[in-house]
Amino acid sequence: MPAKAISTSAQLQQPSTNKQTKYLLWTHKILPALILVACCLLALSIADKGLASAYYFKANHYLELWQRKPQTLDINSWHQAEDAIKTAVKYHPDHPHYLLTQAKINEWAWYNGFKTADQIAINDQLYQQAISLRPNWPNTYADYAYYLGIVNFRVSEAFDALKTANKYGPFIPETFQRTFSIATYHWPHLNGDQRAKGLYALEKMVKHSNTTYRQAVGDTKQYNLQRIFCLYLRLKKQEFPDSTQKRIEKDFCGGRH
Repeated sequence: MPAKAISTSAQLQQPSTNKQTKYLLWTHKILPALILVACCLLALSIADKGLASAYYFKANHYLELWQRKPQTLDINSWHQAEDAIKTAVKYHPDHPHYLLTQAKINEWAWYNGFKTADQIAINDQLYQQAISLRPNWPNTYADYAYYLGIVNFRVSEAFDALKTANKYGPFIPETFQRTFSIATYHWPHLNGDQRAKGLYALEKMVKHSNTTYRQAVGDTKQYNLQRIFCLYLRLKKQEFPDSTQKRIEKDFCGGRH
């Protein structure tokens, strides 16, 4: 009787022992290993993003330099910027701002004659990818519109992109700056609605800041649109303070009456 009782007790204890062994295996070996792997992957991800950021800042340095001093753009500095931003995108391919920066660097190459429009056709993909990653970001649509309208002469598509930019950011300067640039560049070929958008952008350019005002004056003179814009701004003179009206007369109207 005692021997039988002992045998039954051993059988009852066996499942409990197996569970304990499995628990110890999980907590002391498998779980720590999984945590170690996760930490390694996290460290690699953080390291990659840190490297991406460093290369982005190098590329952006050149962009800002070219914007301030376009004469500093040469093939060497462009290749430096291109290599840097490509490396940044390699380490962090889903960062929308890095994608936009790559597109802008390509456009500077087109602007300075290093690349043709066909050779920077990848910009379509870069802008579309950036839009999919951040669909509510108006700057992306405004920059994409510039690429479509100025680089590729796809004017209707450019104004469609500007419409979306206005939807998400009607008051940011990039939206009306890009609208004005595209409108003045293509003015003789625009329809009535597109010209109206260009004139409204002109009004915003004049009002916003001295920087956008000077850009408006420069583009107007470059494309010989002083007479048209002078008439429009005179019709809107009640929208401007006296000091701005005087500047308009001098810069857009040439003192004519």
